[in-house]
Amino acid sequence: MTDDLGLPGRRELPPEVLDNLRMTLREGMGKPARRRWRIVAAAAAVVLVLAGALVATVVIREPDGQGPVVANPDFSLDWPKAVTAMDRCWAVVESKASFPARNEWIPRFTAVSPSVTVVAVVARGKPFFCETTLMTATVSDPDAAPPYLPGTGTAALLMTPAGTVAGIADPAWPQLEITGQNEASMSLREIPIFRPGNLFVHLAPMKPSRTTYAVGPTPGKQSRPPRYQAPYPLRPAPEPAATKLDKPVFPVPDRATPAGEFFNVCVERASEVLADRDAYEMGAFLEGEDVGVVVVRLGGLVTLCQGGLGYGGGKTEYYQIMYDQPKPSGPVYALRTETVGRVAGKIQNAYLGVVPAAAAAVKLDFGTGKTIDATVGAGTFAAWVPDGVSQDYANAKVGVTVLDAAGTILHQGTLPLY
Repeated sequence: MTDDLGLPGRRELPPEVLDNLRMTLREGMGKPARRRWRIVAAAAAVVLVLAGALVATVVIREPDGQGPVVANPDFSLDWPKAVTAMDRCWAVVESKASFPARNEWIPRFTAVSPSVTVVAVVARGKPFFCETTLMTATVSDPDAAPPYLPGTGTAALLMTPAGTVAGIADPAWPQLEITGQNEASMSLREIPIFRPGNLFVHLAPMKPSRTTYAVGPTPGKQSRPPRYQAPYPLRPAPEPAATKLDKPVFPVPDRATPAGEFFNVCVERASEVLADRDAYEMGAFLEGEDVGVVVVRLGGLVTLCQGGLGYGGGKTEYYQIMYDQPKPSGPVYALRTETVGRVAGKIQNAYLGVVPAAAAAVKLDFGTGKTIDATVGAGTFAAWVPDGVSQDYANAKVGVTVLDAAGTILHQGTLPLY
């Protein structure tokens, strides 16, 4: 046809253009129809792109057996993040001859946390998952045999150090409940199931390598007994098709400091996950009696790790990552923490916060008649809460004065003590 017109031959469009065409097609298919028509699973759509003298014909075809994407109110597709993630994932599997080509990938939905993006993808009728963090890209293996749980159609297809647990659920299950247990904590979540395909993604707060997971169909609104575990122990997922440190951070933050050494121990021994741990910059650090607290940051992400041996009888080790921090309410705000050290007479509480990057000194007034100089680093501060502070949990305040290296006041005000 193009030869008859005297135009250039057919050209392959870039993956992002194909992705947008697929989504436009599927969005229209997902809208309620005014009339019911028989759906042909292998329907093809022909899109003509006209640009000057160029005519490009693109045939877009859903894999056999996949019906039109229907509305899933519990799911969304963050299109920019999905495209970026899929491009990175494709780069790590491109060399594998048997892996579906990038232009065959059909994204179904995204699951996003501040540090992890997961895209549920279908290609050649098989589901797989693409996970990206700031530094890594991981792709599950669509050709791996799903490790189904006995008597069910449920299986994990991907488990990663960043906390992702993703897979396929039994078609008869209305929702998926997932329980997790490790040496420090337990969790229970109800996970929606994406249909068609019966796909699920759980961005877990606990390390899969140290957590025993169990799943089952959600039993409705009925209460569950203490220490409840779902009925089916989840089998480990197959090895991913590929995982790669594709975007390393340079320069690598220094760990040859007391703060860096404590951070390494803390995140290694904590039961919670912390994606891209090697990219975090050390902030303020406190050392107590057999315990410590360090604030770290990665761009706009601020978290902390705390713990040590000062628990139980004084010889019990416990470490905890606390990344569920308040949203910034201004240039200066306090962080959430918990008591460190539970030995009688040795309980210690840290007061932590975020300040402008130019801060060189932070002075804290806890209302005890004495101003305390906080430890400052990487736009964060930390200080041990002194004895004798107010016990008015609703109204107690801390006076905060922030200065730069020249002694100029950058901020002066109060923050909640509790």
